[in-house]
Amino acid sequence: MTFELPPFAKESLPDGGAAVAAFKELYRKEGYNLKVSFAPVIRAKKQAAERADVDGYFPAVSENIQKNFILSRTVHVSTWGVAERADRPVIWRDVSDLKKYRIGNVVGYDLAAVLWPLQKEKALDIEEAASDELNLLKLAKGRLDLVFIDSAVFNRLMQTNEQLKGIKKKLQFNPKPLQVYQYGVAFKNSPNGKEALRIFNASFTEAGYNSAVESYLHKNKAFLP
Repeated sequence: MTFELPPFAKESLPDGGAAVAAFKELYRKEGYNLKVSFAPVIRAKKQAAERADVDGYFPAVSENIQKNFILSRTVHVSTWGVAERADRPVIWRDVSDLKKYRIGNVVGYDLAAVLWPLQKEKALDIEEAASDELNLLKLAKGRLDLVFIDSAVFNRLMQTNEQLKGIKKKLQFNPKPLQVYQYGVAFKNSPNGKEALRIFNASFTEAGYNSAVESYLHKNKAFLP
């Protein structure tokens, strides 16, 4: 299971996106046919836990992996942080400084662990949207002060997304990170899940994955948002 995270995972893209295509190729080389289903974030995690025909979900991090799942070796390391308006940068030293801002987050995205105490206290003014693109558009229009987002996703959207083309110079990624995540695949703690995990960990290499992703992005430029 996965959710829409273009260009790495998107149902309408060839082979389901760059990351999904890389995983399919990995399993294909081992003699398996990987099938990937898409759903909104919350539903994807729920279905991964409840459906007997699902052995795992992606992306996942150790801080918020679901119960009865095992995290694979690291697939990708990226910074989770703050997107801001270039003319109104967010100045903060401690996460408590973020309480005064209107914050955008995608429905179903878990907050970074450093924010959990503030989340528990309901001290953050968070407005949820269906996608990163919508949050960034709202940020550019002044309806939000900042947006929680992965740095790689932010950079890719700014470079390639037609909806955001006109606001490219208005937004930037804050240099201070909230958290650095090591993303992996969460496999179910079941016989099938453990076997899928064994194959993945034995076959995956960071260099091979990065090469497959870059090759996919180059090959499928015409299809990318």
